[in-house]
Amino acid sequence: MAGDPTQANRPQGLELNDLTVPQADTRTLRRVLSAYWAHVLRDLARVPLAAVASHNRALYDRTCQALRAATQRDPRKSLHVVRQPTVSVLVACIQHQLEGTPDPTVLNAWLRELCALVLLELATLGELPPAGVTIGRDPDGRFPVLRSPTANLLLRPHEVVTALKFRPHALTLHEGMQTCALPLRPDGKWLDHKQEFGLPAEVEHPYLTVVPGILLALTDNNPLAHFDAHPDKNGNHLDLGQHEASEWVASLRQSIADIDAHLPLIGEELRLCLRLVVPVGYDAEKHLSASFQEAIGLVYLTLHPQQMTMTEAVVHEFQHNKLNAAFRLDPLLHNAWSPLYPSPVRPDPRPLHGVLLAVHAFQPIARLYEAMASAGRPEATNDFWNERFRKIIQINRAGADTVLGHAEPTATGAGLFEEMRALDAHFRAYEAQRWPDRSDTTDLSELAEQHD
Repeated sequence: MAGDPTQANRPQGLELNDLTVPQADTRTLRRVLSAYWAHVLRDLARVPLAAVASHNRALYDRTCQALRAATQRDPRKSLHVVRQPTVSVLVACIQHQLEGTPDPTVLNAWLRELCALVLLELATLGELPPAGVTIGRDPDGRFPVLRSPTANLLLRPHEVVTALKFRPHALTLHEGMQTCALPLRPDGKWLDHKQEFGLPAEVEHPYLTVVPGILLALTDNNPLAHFDAHPDKNGNHLDLGQHEASEWVASLRQSIADIDAHLPLIGEELRLCLRLVVPVGYDAEKHLSASFQEAIGLVYLTLHPQQMTMTEAVVHEFQHNKLNAAFRLDPLLHNAWSPLYPSPVRPDPRPLHGVLLAVHAFQPIARLYEAMASAGRPEATNDFWNERFRKIIQINRAGADTVLGHAEPTATGAGLFEEMRALDAHFRAYEAQRWPDRSDTTDLSELAEQHD
C-alpha cells in the first residue's frame, strides 16, 4: 500500500460526505481524483538520481522535461498521461521500491518502461518537440513492450530494431540505416492501415471500447497482477475464458447502461475514473473480481452469465477505485490496519480498512437494487433477485456494525463514516418495511468469495 502523505500534501478542507453515493454532482470525486493525479505526477518526477541506472538517466531526464513542457502548455495533457493505468501503476510500484529496500534491476526495468509509455502517450497527443526523443536497447539488448490505451497500440519491436524515436503523432523504428514510421492518433485509426507500414514489430490493437473512455484491455502491464489478497484466488491473469471479446464488451456495456439508468451520478463517476477492464476468465458459479490501490482506473473482472452479477462487480470494483484514491490522500482511519475483525464478505479476518472497503462497495449496490425495484424492473419480482437484495442489505448492516462500532476516523474521514451511518439507517428502515417478517439468520457465506 502507498505510504501516507504528510498533512501538507493533503487537499485542505476535503469533504467525503458523498464519496459512497454521490448526491448532487461528481464534485467530491473530481476533487479526490485531481489531488490523486497530482500526487502521481509529482511521484513520477522525483525518482532520486542515485536510484536511476546510468543507462536510464538521460532517458528519464528527457521524459521529465517533456512532461513538464506539456504541463506548462496544457495541464490537461499531462493529466491525461498519468490517468492511464499503464503509466500510473508503474509510478506507484517504483515508489514502493523507493520506500523499502530497492531492487535496482527491477526498479530500473520499471523506470525504463515508464519512460517509454509516457513518451508514447505524449507522442500520440502531439506533445513532444519536433526532434523527438530516441530510446535505444537496454544493456541486455531489450526494448520495453509499448502499450497505449490512447493510441490503441501494443508493440513489440523485432530484434532487428536498433532504436525507437518518439515524435509528435509518430513512432519511428530504426533498423540499421532504414527507418519505418507508424502514425499515432488518439482515436487509434492507424490500425485500419497498419499493414501498409511493414513495421519490424509485432503490432496489436488490444483495447476495445465499452463506452467512450472505458476500454476492455486485452493486454496488461500491472506488475502486481500476479498478487491476490483473496485466499481463494491465484492472481489475476488475463483470460477471456473461451468467450469472444465482443461478448465481454456487450455484457459490460449492458452493466454500465443499467448503472446509467438507475444510478446516473455513479455512471458519471465511472467515466471520470475507470479506464481499463481486464478480463480474468469465466465462471458460471461465482464472480471473482479485483482491483489494486496502486492502479486507479483499472479493474479485473470475470465474465458471469447473470447480468446483475456483472453489474454488481462493476460497481463494487469501481467503488474500490474511489476509496483507494482517497486513501492515497488521507488514511481516513487511525486504526485502519490493526486489530483484525470478522468480515461479512470474506472468509478471512480483515483489518478495519478491508471491512470499510466492503461496506463502501456494497452500499451503492444496495442503492442500485432499490432504484431498480422502485423503477418496476421485471427482475425485481424475481425471488432470487429479491433474496440477493436482502442479503446485500444484511451484508451492509453487519459490515457497518463492525466499522461504525470500532472506527477512529481522521478529520477528513469523518464525513465518510457519517455517510455510512446515514445509508445504514436508511436501509435498516427500508428492510423493515420491505421484509417485515425478516430474520437475521440468513446465511451470507456464499457471498464471501465474490470480490476482493
